[in-house]
Amino acid sequence: LNPGQWQQVFAELNKEKHINRTAIRKFVDTLNFPLFSLDFESFQPAVPLFDNSRPYQQIVFQYSLHRLENEKSSPQHFEFLAANDGSDPRLPFIENLIEDIGKEGDILVFNRAFEVGRLNEIASNFPNFQFQISNIVSRIKDLMVVFQQRQYYVPEMKGSYSIKQVLPALVPGFTYDDLAIGDGGSASHAFMSLISEKDEKKIRATRTNLLEYCRQDTLAMVEILKVISSV
Repeated sequence: LNPGQWQQVFAELNKEKHINRTAIRKFVDTLNFPLFSLDFESFQPAVPLFDNSRPYQQIVFQYSLHRLENEKSSPQHFEFLAANDGSDPRLPFIENLIEDIGKEGDILVFNRAFEVGRLNEIASNFPNFQFQISNIVSRIKDLMVVFQQRQYYVPEMKGSYSIKQVLPALVPGFTYDDLAIGDGGSASHAFMSLISEKDEKKIRATRTNLLEYCRQDTLAMVEILKVISSV
């Protein structure tokens, strides 16, 4: 077993937490307000549906954004979900994101590579947005690193640093179990199904479920940050 796996074994056997307060405090102290929590959803059509796209490219169609003005403020929520009319969602996506996220403050994500990758693709496909996207990318910080590097580990995480495991481990009772859509793959399939769906009731229900799921991801980051900020 590697050191991380041994840590999981000892934590499970002894029911003990591992919290590197120095490393966590260093991470938290570098965060600049206003502070945002950001999450994207995307789908991957095998056959390109839009100009300036390629087979299996991840096409963003939704984001959720929570904004904290300072450490004591209540979060403000912003969201975007593309129309299900078959039009290219990337332009309205990035236009709304630029407006909602402003030019200042750090942006927390959970797995930086995904959000940065999607933003860089949009910048490449739509060069008019390169400057604004560059500003957003420069402000992104990865909350996942705290758990990936085992700076914070508890037995309830079961060896995983996925937000789906971290959230209920740190905030008991706050899970994805009650959501109609509970993971990114399901969100992707749900949005793709809207393109051909004709039943208005099903469309409204699916869009509501998508918004609830994406909102849960960014609210989860707000709650997780509260916990690690208090160690």
